[in-house]
Amino acid sequence: MNFMIQSVRLSGYRSLRDLRLRLGRVTLLSGANGVGKTNIYRALRLVSSMARGGFAESVAAEGGMRSLLWAGNGEHSRLTTLSSEVESEEFNYAFECGLMPSSPSDPTAFKLDPDIKSEELRYGKRLLAKRTRNQVRVADTKGVMHMLGEPPGASESMLTLVRDLQSCPQVLNARLNLERWRFYHTMRTDADAPARKPVRGYWSPVLDEEAANLPAVIQSINESDLAEAFHSAMEKAFPDSRLEVECGDWFSLAFHAHTLPRPLQGHETSDGTLQFICLAAVLCSPRPPPLLVLNEPETSLNESVLPALADLIATASEHSQIIIVSHSQALCETVAARCNIKVRPLTMRLGETRLVGQEHARTVFVFDDDEDEAEQK
Repeated sequence: MNFMIQSVRLSGYRSLRDLRLRLGRVTLLSGANGVGKTNIYRALRLVSSMARGGFAESVAAEGGMRSLLWAGNGEHSRLTTLSSEVESEEFNYAFECGLMPSSPSDPTAFKLDPDIKSEELRYGKRLLAKRTRNQVRVADTKGVMHMLGEPPGASESMLTLVRDLQSCPQVLNARLNLERWRFYHTMRTDADAPARKPVRGYWSPVLDEEAANLPAVIQSINESDLAEAFHSAMEKAFPDSRLEVECGDWFSLAFHAHTLPRPLQGHETSDGTLQFICLAAVLCSPRPPPLLVLNEPETSLNESVLPALADLIATASEHSQIIIVSHSQALCETVAARCNIKVRPLTMRLGETRLVGQEHARTVFVFDDDEDEAEQK
């Protein structure tokens, strides 16, 4: 079951001292290079990795816990914990983690790992699961809290340990919602990009993050009820052209441009054309995610294809919430007009990511409605 995410709070992650995002069906975040836009993308990935069971691995891939923490500035001291809170229509999930403690009596070699200090999951006002250090209590179907027999590791979320669908269906629903968030950041379009190469044919409803299964994904779309939306977008972006998948044991792309006597294979298409094809495959997935986050999707795109991309985003938002992080004014304006929303520009102040107009606010909010006054605390 997909639940609409109403807000996300990200605190203590690099340039995000205390950022709160109120999400609509489509949320547009824009800003120049260096204002911390990508930190929002990465922080949301970390939240999702809690539910996927890869939190420690994700933290290590970013340099370890110490390198992720808010470093402080002239107005606010350094933070020693990273925390997040996700509020949806049905559930509220929050966690806090910090540096891994180590002492002569209890040494550890895993100094890069996060130490999860607390977690809490609620449905409305009802507490469903609560973690303090390595102790987890979970509510049964009658609401009675019981200690979980299997204690979590220091960097392991309590969500990954609850596997009893009959006794804890709401806990599992919340975990599945969070772990199914999907992220794409500057998919490769260089000469050696995986997206250019043939792939063995297999049903593929989801494009992987490197787009290595692109031909199989497009064929899966061709055999779904999203084929018309996909090819209509391709026709709008590239008039008098069409994209086919040559299917055998291996699947490969064949792009028919109206001025060329033969189709272009995957390794021959331009970077911009391949980028658009990848984005169209993401937005027409036969298995849409509850939340889709696109970081700088405008890479290599010509402005002429932006209306087609905006149409895809608007259609995809009927099934998925979408966050777009971009420094392209043209993309943001096109999507904002198509989806009837506002662009929320970000800036950097003393090393902290802020919403333009809220540089001196205590916290930062992003709204999805037509309110002109920003809510502050």
